[in-house]
Amino acid sequence: MSDSNSDDATAQGDDQPIDARSADSGTAAEGDRDPARSEGGVDGRDIVGYVQWAAFAILCLLALVATFRFYFAASEAIRVWFSPDFVPVFQAVFNLVVLAASAIGISVLVRRIA
Repeated sequence: MSDSNSDDATAQGDDQPIDARSADSGTAAEGDRDPARSEGGVDGRDIVGYVQWAAFAILCLLALVATFRFYFAASEAIRVWFSPDFVPVFQAVFNLVVLAASAIGISVLVRRIA
């Protein structure tokens, strides 16, 4: 009975265990991707990456516009809510807070990049 199993494997030309055959076929499949990619083909992962970078750029632009609008709205609120004598003082404090927040953000980014 064991002879018939070994004869079947020999008749099929399979001298390797099943795990080795599946590993070889997996290597061949991955090897097929490299030449197409080197010829300038676009992979699905590339398209997803481009879409993600485009979404990132759009969101950064929206955040920049919202930041400017918030800054000018806060400046106008200072002019409305406070006495004209104190507007320059509160405006200076607000600008100082914005400057400090920007400096902290820039320093964090520089540390992560470097």
